[in-house]
Amino acid sequence: MDPSIIPALAAVISAVVGGAAGEAGKSAWTSLTSLVRRRFGRETAAELEPGANSTSTEMAEDLVNRAGADPEFARALAAWMSETSRVVQQQKHDVVNVIGGEARITGPVVQAGDVFGSINLGGRD
Repeated sequence: MDPSIIPALAAVISAVVGGAAGEAGKSAWTSLTSLVRRRFGRETAAELEPGANSTSTEMAEDLVNRAGADPEFARALAAWMSETSRVVQQQKHDVVNVIGGEARITGPVVQAGDVFGSINLGGRD
């Protein structure tokens, strides 16, 4: 499995563990730990539990390393990540926009979540 997916996998794990995906996220987490338990045993699955002294990135690195040595696990992990990414995106619509710092804002500012279509900030001078 390509190590370049570690940040994306870590983001999905973080969203699921952090509750961003709600009940669907809990189900996704159970699915991941079950997958790991079936392939590598209970001890390895226990290492994934939140609060087991590992970050989302460390969990993702470990999973990707294991997937590199186990093509069947790699396929299952890729499928889990794909499905869970969709669930996280569907559930995660909280938008927080912050403008801060020492600089004074002098021009137009657009703060938005999902934008479908164009945004016009005015005509040309």
